[in-house]
Amino acid sequence: MEHRFLHTFRLTVEGLAEPIEFKMFLEVDDSAEATDTFAKYVARQEDDFLPLGETGAVRANRVLRIDHVRMEEGPTN
Repeated sequence: MEHRFLHTFRLTVEGLAEPIEFKMFLEVDDSAEATDTFAKYVARQEDDFLPLGETGAVRANRVLRIDHVRMEEGPTN
């Protein structure tokens, strides 16, 4: 399965004043399908943390809202 589309999501997290962005490669280019896939991924994490780059993480059960921001086509091999 290819993951050639880089999707950026804006997460509203309980306890944070500003939304944060999370990037994920997916095989779909449709924003609605990508948002659904990502929301299900976050729900499966329960009490685990979502990494925010190399310097941070946020507890998945604190995510209150997910918005799709953009999609970029990644490199093709």
